[in-house]
Amino acid sequence: MKKVEVFFDYNCPYCFKGHQSFAELLRDKPDLEVVWHPCEISVYKDPSVPTNNDISLQAMYYAAEQKLDLMQFHEKVYNLIFTDKINTHDIDTFVNSLAGFLDAASLRHALENRKYLDKLKASNHYAFKETGVHVVPTYRADGGFLQDRQEFYGLGVSDTSYHGTK
Repeated sequence: MKKVEVFFDYNCPYCFKGHQSFAELLRDKPDLEVVWHPCEISVYKDPSVPTNNDISLQAMYYAAEQKLDLMQFHEKVYNLIFTDKINTHDIDTFVNSLAGFLDAASLRHALENRKYLDKLKASNHYAFKETGVHVVPTYRADGGFLQDRQEFYGLGVSDTSYHGTK
């Protein structure tokens, strides 16, 4: 089985578009393992920005822990931000918007207690310090960055030095 790592930020319109394209590509690769890395591109751009600006990224860890369908979760969150235009910085608004999809009270409790903040910090570090990600969305396989649809379908990376890392 092949594995692809996806680095994304729900507040990024390019990630929203990338998610739609990625979902289409995944239909042809049902055995592909996807590892999701939510990361705050604002932290990369300005290290003085505190990690935790957006609770939606922390909520992805809740969705994974609850074994929810992450593709559906991503789609819901992207739609909340880009279609419904809700404030994902407000716990009440965000959690209430997901109430029909997950246990809202449980999610609220986890977010209020910052249960996943350390995981988000670690994901930011992995993305920006260890792998050399500097734009989102970014897709990695076999130690290198996927640069186009052709590489995705072949899952062969033609240039592992892309982004200055291997």
